[in-house]
Amino acid sequence: MSDFMGRKVNMFLLIMIVLVLIGMGIVSIYYQHSFKNINSKFDNTSSILGACQQSLSQTSDTLSNTAKNLNSTETDIRKYDTLYEQINSQLNAKKEELATTQSDLNKATVLKESYKRQVDAYYTQILSLNSTITTLSRTVTSLNTQITRLQDRAECLRVTSDDQENTC
Repeated sequence: MSDFMGRKVNMFLLIMIVLVLIGMGIVSIYYQHSFKNINSKFDNTSSILGACQQSLSQTSDTLSNTAKNLNSTETDIRKYDTLYEQINSQLNAKKEELATTQSDLNKATVLKESYKRQVDAYYTQILSLNSTITTLSRTVTSLNTQITRLQDRAECLRVTSDDQENTC
């Protein structure tokens, strides 16, 4: 019996060892299969993560370029705002200058018209005075002629005797 038991125990142990080895083999195959699935999921996740990282890097570069462009555009807008303000102030100054010049021109035009009326009045007065001068010149010439005649007669009367005065 002891031999029977010894054999049965050995056989039992051998079966147990074989069963444990088979179980370990099955568990090992199961874990190997699970590990392959997990490994392939990890590889997929890793490649997706790499693509995401590359996309994030490209998006970051694009964002950086856009920020630079935005800053550049903002700087350009500030430059144009400053330029617009300068040009606008120059334009307002020119408008004021033009308004002053227009006012001066209007005053000069009014003065010109006034001076033209005065010149026309003086011209008319000059023509009238020239006509008067001409008339007075003729009168002076006529009177000079009379004076000369009367002086000649007075001289003749002085030189001649009283009875011959009728000849003078």
